Amino acid sequence: MSVVNEWTKKIAEAAVPEEIDLAPSIAHAFFSGGKERKQLFQREKKNVQGAFGVAEATLILPFILQALVSSATALSTFISSTGLNSFLTALNTTFSFQDVGKRKEKVASLPDNPFLPLKNVVLTISSELHSMGLSEEESDLISFRVLMKLLEDSAGALQFIQKIAKET
Repeated sequence: MSVVNEWTKKIAEAAVPEEIDLAPSIAHAFFSGGKERKQLFQREKKNVQGAFGVAEATLILPFILQALVSSATALSTFISSTGLNSFLTALNTTFSFQDVGKRKEKVASLPDNPFLPLKNVVLTISSELHSMGLSEEESDLISFRVLMKLLEDSAGALQFIQKIAKET
């Protein structure tokens, strides 16, 4: 489980830094399954100091883990591909755009050969997050951040993706 904890922390650091301290316990609950996992996805109503009324507190990291599990096959194929350096260049260029619309246009405008795996992974993760209730903009931004973190250490990321695919 140490690989899973390590990578869950890395992903939290990149995508949802406010949840980094919770990453090990979130990973444990997520991969334990059952009631523990189910509780991660429940929205909790809380009184928030300084706010008016009740606010909903939602953890994002479980949604990211679920999106990674759902896209494990596409991610594994992508991360182990021979054209990874081309993908990294394209992703860095795409991520440099601040406007989400421009990022989406950039990804969509990449030629399918050799960038189809990159397009599929970005769209798969983003679609998974969006279907879980995150805004389209937030889904896209988190997808890019998570993918960038995974690609910093593709060998370690591949090991992590394969492990989480087996554990769920």
